Parts: sequence; structure tokens; C-alpha cells
Amino acid sequence: MSHVLNHDGHYFRVDIAEITKSTNPDKTEYISWCSDAFEDLNDMPSQPFSRFIGGPPLSVYAEARRYAFDWIKINWDAHSKRADTVPDAAAVIYTVWIFKRGISLGYDFEEFADAKMFATAAEKCVESEKVVITNNESPQYLTVWEKPT
Repeated sequence: MSHVLNHDGHYFRVDIAEITKSTNPDKTEYISWCSDAFEDLNDMPSQPFSRFIGGPPLSVYAEARRYAFDWIKINWDAHSKRADTVPDAAAVIYTVWIFKRGISLGYDFEEFADAKMFATAAEKCVESEKVVITNNESPQYLTVWEKPT
């Protein structure tokens, strides 16, 4: 289920995903994704969940939603305060590539730890066939996970 947060005159689409580990399928944990900021609710259906909200998986859905909303508020405030500064073009960007059914999807992260956490969660997805982490400084894969055949 998608949620919408209205913060500082902008809307953010939030999705809470349920994950389970194969070693303990009875224990459910929750992680979150959000969209970039948008100003008109009519634009909500076209807003993809492009940002993984880093942090530990939480055991209660409501806590995961609250954590996501707090994360957006903190990061949006920091982003809006930096809006007039020039972004660092030399920064390393980590991309997690998820391959499933012949399609690849890429998600960008500024921190390797966030990319690794997202990749670990993506590996648990039933549809994922391969998960790879790359960065913008090297053509080599930093990590590779492939579904056992």
C-alpha cells in the first residue's frame, strides 16, 4: 500500500515492503522506499519509488512508516538547505542493478552501505535472478549475487 506524506509544500509517495528471510520465514520485517518530491497530487501515479530509505529493517509496519516519514523530513530539509549549492560532480554513485525476467532496473545510492543493504533485500525477492552493485568510477562489478540454479 502506498502512503503520501505532505511536507514543506511537497508530496512524497512512500511504500513499505514486507521482507522475510528464508532461514526464518515466520519473522516479517519492513523496509521503505519513497519517490522524489512532487507538488501536485495528480502527479502521484507517475512518481516511481526511486529512493531506498536506508536503515535497519523494522519489525512493525507502523514503525517502518514512521521511520520513512521522519527520514524524508530530515533529508528533505537537508536537501532544501543545500539547494543553492553546486553538487559535487566528483562524488561516487553506487548503482544496484536488479535483473529479473530479462529486465534490469537500476537504483542509485550515495553510500555503499545503503546500496549493499538494498541489494541484500533485493536478493530475497522471488523474482530476482541477479543483483549487481556498480559505481561510476569503475566498469567492474563491486558485488554480484546470482540465484542458484
